[in-house]
Amino acid sequence: MLTLHFLNVGHGDCTFVELPSGRLMMIDINNSKSLPEQDAAALAEAKGLSLSEFKAVRLVEAKRTWEEYYKSLLVDPHDYYAANFSGKSVFRYIQTHPDMDHMSGLHRFFWQEKVPLDNFWDVAHGKECEESSFTNSPYAWIDWDIYSKLRQGEGPDKSQHKVLTNLRGATGEYWTDDNIEILSPTQDLIDACDNKDSYNDCSYVLKISYGGRNVILPGDAEGPAWDSMLDNPGATALQCDILKASHHGRKSGYDEDAVNAMSPTAVICSVGKKPSTDASDEYASHGAKVLSTRYYGSIKVQISHYGDIWIYNHKGERIHDIT
Repeated sequence: MLTLHFLNVGHGDCTFVELPSGRLMMIDINNSKSLPEQDAAALAEAKGLSLSEFKAVRLVEAKRTWEEYYKSLLVDPHDYYAANFSGKSVFRYIQTHPDMDHMSGLHRFFWQEKVPLDNFWDVAHGKECEESSFTNSPYAWIDWDIYSKLRQGEGPDKSQHKVLTNLRGATGEYWTDDNIEILSPTQDLIDACDNKDSYNDCSYVLKISYGGRNVILPGDAEGPAWDSMLDNPGATALQCDILKASHHGRKSGYDEDAVNAMSPTAVICSVGKKPSTDASDEYASHGAKVLSTRYYGSIKVQISHYGDIWIYNHKGERIHDIT
């Protein structure tokens, strides 16, 4: 069984992957449990409510407002880990790219809670940050500082882990036996990101294969990265059954040619703070079932050895099947 947990972490990403080998993989982290005003407005509109009604009207059966209900769906990554994987080491943590909404919570998860870590995947970029740049920021300097240590192989209490900076096409039995393929980045994409000081297009884009099914996890990849992948390894290599929508499901991460090539049956959106730039309709136009953590809470996808796919909401209710 291959099981992917797409956590509902607000504006950011965090995915746990239980691999058939028994290893636990973690991709990015964000520990925001706030509900941005734009998200609240989008949820209110979906319910046919004004924003004030969304915040004030109480659900009779739950004795809480809609706003309180949707806040309750947000999860903290360590709390989720403790509830589902307690005592298990993270065999492979993958930092898709160095944006703070993909690493907020590193300090708590690995330093304070001391979750064991075996391998740390990182892109060999040149981004640097100063502590002063975090003044009045929603993010914490300590997370960037811990990221800087982790990418050097340094863990808490002088522990150490292996650091890998693999690029497209890299091979190695220490991870290919989990049927993971690196579709991006390349050194050219990383260099271009360093030159413009914008790092979405140096995101790790991974394909995991199991049971004759493919899952693509693209970080925040945008147009240049998708164009590069369409050129090499090519459209055929992009075909997938499950796609995690790039850049939180925003239009900036949606590429029509790439989605045509991928032809996903289901698209999972890890969303936050983007109602006006949502690309759900564009993904749905390709025939995909689009499921959002904004509405379903954390989403779990299971793929059996025979290729059956079951998708569950935060309550454990099956909400979609692919057979």
